[in-house]
Amino acid sequence: MPGFPSSAKQLAHLRVLGCLLWAAGLSLPLALGAEQLSFDTAQDWSRWQLPLGAVQVTPEGIVQPVKVRKNVDAVADAAFFGGGIRKAGSDAPDAALVMDGDLSTGWSPNPNDPVEDWFLEVDLGRGVSANKVTLVFAAEAPPFQLFDLLLSTGEPQTDNIAAPIPGTLVYRIEERYKENDQREVTFVPAHPDDTPIQYLRIENFKHIPGARLVEVQVESIGDNVALNLLQRGGNMDVVADLANTAESVPLSNVLALVDGDLYQRWAYGRASRGQNDIDAHIIIDLGAVYWLDLTRIIGGVVVRSGWGGGITTNHYVSRRRWGFRYYEFMTSDGSLSPDGTRIWTKHFAGIANSEESSRGLVDHHFDLIPARYVRIFWKYWDTSCFSVVTLGEDGSSSVVPGCAAGGATDEIQIFGQGFPREATIRSPLIDLKDIRNLNSLEWQANAPPGTRVEIRTRTGNEVVEKFTFYDKDSKEVTQKKWEKLIPSFRGPIDTSLAAGSDWSPWSKIYGFSGEAFQSPSPRRYLELDLRLASDSPESAASLDYVKLNFTPPLARSTVGEINPVEVEPGVSKGFSYFLRSRQTQINGFDRLSLETSAPVRFTAAYLESEPIDATAEANDKGFQLTFPKAVRSDQLVEVRFESSIFLQSTLFELFLEDSRQGPGLRQRVDPGDATDQVESSTNVVRLPVTRDLFAALDLSPRVITPNGDGINDQAVAAVSLLNVLEPRPLRLRVYDLSGHLLRMVEQAGKAGQQRLAWDGRDDRDHLVPPGVYIIELGIEGDAGAKTTRRLVSVAY
Repeated sequence: MPGFPSSAKQLAHLRVLGCLLWAAGLSLPLALGAEQLSFDTAQDWSRWQLPLGAVQVTPEGIVQPVKVRKNVDAVADAAFFGGGIRKAGSDAPDAALVMDGDLSTGWSPNPNDPVEDWFLEVDLGRGVSANKVTLVFAAEAPPFQLFDLLLSTGEPQTDNIAAPIPGTLVYRIEERYKENDQREVTFVPAHPDDTPIQYLRIENFKHIPGARLVEVQVESIGDNVALNLLQRGGNMDVVADLANTAESVPLSNVLALVDGDLYQRWAYGRASRGQNDIDAHIIIDLGAVYWLDLTRIIGGVVVRSGWGGGITTNHYVSRRRWGFRYYEFMTSDGSLSPDGTRIWTKHFAGIANSEESSRGLVDHHFDLIPARYVRIFWKYWDTSCFSVVTLGEDGSSSVVPGCAAGGATDEIQIFGQGFPREATIRSPLIDLKDIRNLNSLEWQANAPPGTRVEIRTRTGNEVVEKFTFYDKDSKEVTQKKWEKLIPSFRGPIDTSLAAGSDWSPWSKIYGFSGEAFQSPSPRRYLELDLRLASDSPESAASLDYVKLNFTPPLARSTVGEINPVEVEPGVSKGFSYFLRSRQTQINGFDRLSLETSAPVRFTAAYLESEPIDATAEANDKGFQLTFPKAVRSDQLVEVRFESSIFLQSTLFELFLEDSRQGPGLRQRVDPGDATDQVESSTNVVRLPVTRDLFAALDLSPRVITPNGDGINDQAVAAVSLLNVLEPRPLRLRVYDLSGHLLRMVEQAGKAGQQRLAWDGRDDRDHLVPPGVYIIELGIEGDAGAKTTRRLVSVAY
């Protein structure tokens, strides 16, 4: 690592991230020459990048999406978020029984303890937007008769200088129950300020023999998909001045927006005031595409010193605050517009109404919509409002343009329903320990109608190290800043591995289990990208296993190139494909397969410039060529064939095969410099740049005599279609000279040779009178529409 500081070197080995190559963890079977790499256990999948919360792995090793729920009990999973019993003044060992989901167990204070100790506190582990709180008492005994239920946002008590006192709580919501005889008591927030909450406290004041609190339940709005954002595979981007990207706020500073802590606040950025508006935004990447219908922006619901004095009241509207003036709220599923920018759906633009902003939070409801990104755009500095500045003792004042429009926020909660529309998991870089020929990919999935499992791959032979630097507070910093820190302020350095410059792009999506491997091979390293997709929130696909089949390569490297690389469209042309292999197996290889979308006809083969009697067998993709003897290292092979090109950038793929090792073994030939006889280094043939969709149009005969004698009874239009990737309607229309449409003939057409015929009849199947007629040929192609016209005569 040239130029790397020695002190950094000493620390770098202390933290090496999860891009340790996967095969290194399974070196034993690979070292024994196994021909299949399998991912089918929970331990296997644990090494992948999983958007936890969007997908889960069952103990049986099945990867499946997680359903986002409405109206869930926030107590049931409080432990997952670090919650539990915060404190119990009496009978502490049994306190946790009120959170275990078991109605046969519970808690009651010891009557021998002081009454002031007859309490317990429940920590939900995160801020919860609660619909209701339910206390369930034992069915076989009377309930608590006199008790208080108290709720807290997590606000701490403060000392005489308004500093928060660690470990303390203020409960501003209090509900007293007197002469209670109900075994299930439900508190429904009647005031907007009664939620969100994080802590509950139950204080009992009267001993009732046998009475027990068996469960505490808190029904929340639903699963908040913004919680644990990084573990979900998500991210955040906060910029305090969009005109100055240097104002981007470090990720570690803004995670407070989605950490579930209502007291931890994200404050303004450092954008400077001025004579122009300053725009800012928050973009939350949820890590998967969910079905969303509600976002709650919590501007400030926790009382802090300096906000509203020191008076404690049950409902404290004046203490809550809203951090935005003008703002816009929008979502996106990640789709891009033609210019490459993200497409957003705007749900709100304006100023929050006074009722909502006085609550300190604003809800944005919308119809269920797929979304991965949530964006809040706002004016940090707004020149449309004015500040009055008092000058001097005489009371004179001046009007100064501009005002701080806000942006300080406590929390953002995002809710939805159903299975994710799209969740992606990605393998670590997989090291096969040596160059391997990747043959095929198998998987087993359960994909109900409307769902699918999409798999892509990429490969390479190089990996590079990446270093991430942190200070002592685990804040990410640049290497330059890390080097300037004194040793006691330096944090660890994470070392990770990333794909090198020779890696291929992601392959096309695999169509079926067992399909031939789509990425360049042979290679040493590979990566898999798996996507679980669904068109409905009510259904989801799951994945049981993925298996990769590979063998030792027929040759460690093989390059090929085609000549010529540019031809006229639709014209039959002779081609030569040269290839050269290096470090072949001892027995070499004796077959080649050429695959392309264009029509091909084999003409000859040469080995070291000498003709060789190879046998060609045509198939629907091209042809397979079998040599009478094996091809070995460094021998130059030339395959000659004829073809007509109809698509721009037509690909000709060549594969090595060996008849002695079975039909499943094939190795893709990489494009490259195989010989100095040509200067190509590619396997792609291009057409001259043109927008034409037609080439080589021939209408014959120009005079037809449709009398049924079999001679010149119809006019045949033969045309070469260019750059039409998918079948499109190809239409032949016949007009008389006054422009009246007499007949239309239609068929599906795509790139290649097409033929349409007119038999001299109109749409009523009557023969047209003798004369001159206009034939128009037209198609709607991928790059636009095209029509062309010719004249034809009819005679009897």
